[in-house]
Amino acid sequence: MCAHWTLGKAVATVRLTSITVQMFRNFVAPQMIAIEDDVTILVGKNESGKTTILKALHRLNPANLDDDKFDLTIEYPRWRLARDRKNNPSLQSTTPIEARFTLDEVDCAAIAELVPVAPPVGAVCNASRTYENTATIRLTANLGDVVRAAAATTDVTGDDLTQLLAQGSLDDVVTHAKEQAKDLKAVETTALRAKAFTNFGAAVAKYQYLFGGVDIGQEARDAVWGRMPKFFYFANYQNLPGEADLNDLAEKIGAGTALTPQEKTVVALLAHAAEEASDFLDEHYDSRKAELQAASLDLSRQAFKYWRQNEDLAVVFDTDNVSVGTLPQGGPIMHRFLKIELRDGRHGDVETNFETRSSGFRWFFSFFAAFSEYQESDEPLVVLLDEPGTSLHGDAQRDFVRFISEELASSKQTIYTTHSQHMVDPTKYEKLRAVHDRATREEPDLAVVVTPVDLSADRDTILPVESALGYSVAQHLFLGSGPHLAVEGSSDFIYLQRLTEHLRVKDADAGLDPRLAIIPVGGADNMPAFVALMGRRLSISVLVDGARTGKKLSRIRAAAEANGVPLTSIVVCADADDGLPKTADIEDLFEVEDYLKLYNWSFNASVAAKDLAATDEPILRRLEGLVGEFDHALPAHALTEHRKEFFADIQQPTIARFEKLFVLLNATVIS
Repeated sequence: MCAHWTLGKAVATVRLTSITVQMFRNFVAPQMIAIEDDVTILVGKNESGKTTILKALHRLNPANLDDDKFDLTIEYPRWRLARDRKNNPSLQSTTPIEARFTLDEVDCAAIAELVPVAPPVGAVCNASRTYENTATIRLTANLGDVVRAAAATTDVTGDDLTQLLAQGSLDDVVTHAKEQAKDLKAVETTALRAKAFTNFGAAVAKYQYLFGGVDIGQEARDAVWGRMPKFFYFANYQNLPGEADLNDLAEKIGAGTALTPQEKTVVALLAHAAEEASDFLDEHYDSRKAELQAASLDLSRQAFKYWRQNEDLAVVFDTDNVSVGTLPQGGPIMHRFLKIELRDGRHGDVETNFETRSSGFRWFFSFFAAFSEYQESDEPLVVLLDEPGTSLHGDAQRDFVRFISEELASSKQTIYTTHSQHMVDPTKYEKLRAVHDRATREEPDLAVVVTPVDLSADRDTILPVESALGYSVAQHLFLGSGPHLAVEGSSDFIYLQRLTEHLRVKDADAGLDPRLAIIPVGGADNMPAFVALMGRRLSISVLVDGARTGKKLSRIRAAAEANGVPLTSIVVCADADDGLPKTADIEDLFEVEDYLKLYNWSFNASVAAKDLAATDEPILRRLEGLVGEFDHALPAHALTEHRKEFFADIQQPTIARFEKLFVLLNATVIS
């Protein structure tokens, strides 16, 4: 679950536990972010600060793109720079990033000879980097762990140890030990305890370096830093190109010239084939090409294990000599190019340039290429993925999440950002962190806050989580073959349920057919899409408000016809009674006095039938003409709350209309 690497025969497991970002871009106040052992997901809107977190963490100890540095002038919160620089001449010493790692037994033993005494297992390494790009290391530990470690090497036990554990600081522990040793030494029968306290005091004092009292020295700091994981960062701009000039690439590498992110991905691809750009420039390039093609097969095998959008694709690597200019004497200037192409088995094995294919697949394969040199490495590594798979189809995003959880995070701690519902698993919401930029024009210092998603009050920030949960719930509801009854909203759901319950008191077969599962779709505008998408694989019926000749029903009918849903499965509320308004809502099935009871209970009102306009319009329109708009769900909830009182005095025409509606709906069920 943690970053692993081999050290002799022992495997160290330094684990990133938390990070703190402050005074960096749109971050002001320190934001401490707890990091999971396997996967941590940063969720938030665009421009909220998700990428900022990854960029700051990557610069702490970069594995790739190591020319990316902090820049005070550009990245310190701009609106504060002039003021803060005036008040603090040493602003460059600000630490925009600090990370905390726990050390295991192997780590503690490895640095034991460089510090006064080996730190206790679970000690914390605090690593930070300043705007001057200076790295610092501090070792700290829990006081209780230190006391227990010192006691384990002496004879302090029982109540004596309990008293030491109750002290508030290391200085207090040392003082208490000395005082106890002095007091006990004066009594002959407690001489052994006195000696134990004396030995303990000497032993525990050696841990002072963990509490800021002693400088451990540069050699020890370097040793600890060398055991820290590096951070691998990947974003869209690092995608593989369709071709790369190997002559230019070899020249850049030889001269020490900075490479572009895309070029670095090409270098990683070549490294996976155990080759360098210069290896393809001699007369043995054909044998090199064989190595490259072997690498393409290996990468393709890994990538297509999780790419199911088109499993007939194959990635092909080749090289070609291309004229890029003319020599002074007239001959061509020839450069060898690496060419990356896709062979599509669905379309006659046609090969096309990598860059002409979908951006989703290019990102997917490029990540595998860039990460390939680290995939099997024992080097300690934390993977940072910036908005992975944004151009992928939802199913492909879920496949990539599966790759992260099943393979990547099994050996490398992984942190990724997203605003996509398909990159979020709601069953693991404790691994999510909500990133919310609260700044306003008037109060820019409010800046970014990072919280667990269940503590975030900003709904827009956690919208992907809500959407993922909604999708998961919907999938669960639709797992069966049906039949399902789609209704517009929650009030329809409640009225059908409550009237069914009432009718079944006298007749067990009355009311809505129990095989019909009611699904509120969130409004009439969503009904055509529901019919079109779900009608293809489910048995569905539909209950809608409005006129049979209206545009709303026409769209629903068109969706039904296009997807094999019988038109007889569509029921309109007005069909329940010839005397209802042509555009009747489900509320019109109630006698006016019955519905006004529910309304009055909901709003503590006293509206009577005589107060409404004497028109043939639906009850909701007439009522809103009198009182204004109101929440139509509240009277439905009032029916639940006052059901006993309501049904004790319900009018017979109301019952008759609902009975007719249930007959129409039950007739849509295909036995």
